[in-house]
This record gives sequence, C-alpha cells and structure tokens, in this order.
Amino acid sequence: MASTEEVQNKLEELISRLGESEEAARELQRSLPDPRIIAVHVTDHDDHFWTELAGGALSALRREAHDQAHIRIAAGSDDLVALVDGGASLFSAYISGRIRVEASFSDLMKLRRLA
Repeated sequence: MASTEEVQNKLEELISRLGESEEAARELQRSLPDPRIIAVHVTDHDDHFWTELAGGALSALRREAHDQAHIRIAAGSDDLVALVDGGASLFSAYISGRIRVEASFSDLMKLRRLA
C-alpha cells in the first residue's frame, strides 16, 4: 500500500506535468471550460485531496475534503500511483471498479474526451 505522502507526491507530480504542457492545458480548457473542483478520496487511507481546474490549469493540491466538488474520484493508493505513473489503464481501473468517478453527466461526457 502506497503511503499518503507517496500519493500526495504523485498527485502533485501529475499537476506539475499537466502545468508544463501547453497542449494539455489547451485540451483541459477546451474540454472543461468552466471552473471545476476535483476531489480525490484515497480509500485505503481515508485521505482526501482536492484541486481546482480553471483556465486549463490545476491549482495547488490541498489535503482536505471538499464538500462542493464537481468531480469526485475514489481509488486505493496503489491504483492512484499506478495511474499517475502510467502503469495502469484508467479505463481498465474504472471498468473493474478499482476507481470510481462521480460527476454530472455533462462533465463525464467532457472528461471522456480526455481519456
């Protein structure tokens, strides 16, 4: 089981990678033009993180729950680390139930473009 610190580091690494890519920023802005709060629940640690997506960029990661999140992701620590590292398929993890995503139907359809 990955530690809370490992998960936090991986999520921050993902935010940083996306922030360095102009192409990723354009795609995020095009897919989700309105500001969105994205919350992540690490189920095996019961830890919570969140960030805001606005203008194609993700804000600094915060380590706390957010009650008004537009997009909620829940997964175990090892699955989150594997997803960020590219060692696991998001589609496979979702289909197998190892990762859950809760969002409005319109946000889910927009997120589908990013997959």
